[in-house]
Amino acid sequence: MPRMTIAEIEALMDKYFPSWRELSAITALGERDITLRMPFRKDLVRAGGTISGPALMALADTAAYFVTLAHAGPVASAATANLDIHFLVRPKPDDIVAVATMLRLGRRLAVSKVDLLSHDELVAHATVTYALPHH
Repeated sequence: MPRMTIAEIEALMDKYFPSWRELSAITALGERDITLRMPFRKDLVRAGGTISGPALMALADTAAYFVTLAHAGPVASAATANLDIHFLVRPKPDDIVAVATMLRLGRRLAVSKVDLLSHDELVAHATVTYALPHH
């Protein structure tokens, strides 16, 4: 069960990382997952007409961070310990949706999976581990 609401996550992000809204918006929070939407921007397209890998990786990392916050609480200093991503399909230049699901929340690490979708097609899959600060 989430310990933070969408509004609380947004307020925390506005306080510590005010430019976060340039990349994505939170659209839903479930029992074990969170959904973000990255609106299409021309500067995210790379040669070949697809959304760039770094933009997809940033979205996956952000979604994993938000699902970590939702379940661990307001730990703004949580840091990415590992991000493994598989690019499956070249997404067309359009919005990308990220669905991050908490797999395991421990005292020191939080592990989640992130599915990145374009028009309901899975375009990338990531597993992300966040290191949690010692309380």
